[in-house]
Amino acid sequence: MTRKKKRETPAWQWEQALIDDYCDYRYRQVFDPLYDKLSRWKVGELSHADIDHAIHQAHKQDQELYRLFTEDRDDLVKLIQWDEWFDEWVKNHPPPAGIELAPLALKPSTFSQEEQDNGTTF
Repeated sequence: MTRKKKRETPAWQWEQALIDDYCDYRYRQVFDPLYDKLSRWKVGELSHADIDHAIHQAHKQDQELYRLFTEDRDDLVKLIQWDEWFDEWVKNHPPPAGIELAPLALKPSTFSQEEQDNGTTF
């Protein structure tokens, strides 16, 4: 059983920074394009149907992110490490002692495309 980390510990603070930064990154992926489309709609470059579709797509993506960010904290921290975004983030935010990172050998990006396509990665 995993012990809960206290909020004042370096491990908890590092994890929270990871979650906060990843949340910002993922929500910007959803809402920055929507913002651009709303701006284009406002000046008449997009139709009502176009903006309705864009809002619907953003809403679906938002629901997916909601499900992701309501995962168990330990699971969420592990899941984030599987995103390519993490590789760059961790260079500037090294984990404190006691944090075990996901092994690189198990990350999907380390497998060949053929292995990923054939499902022979595990």
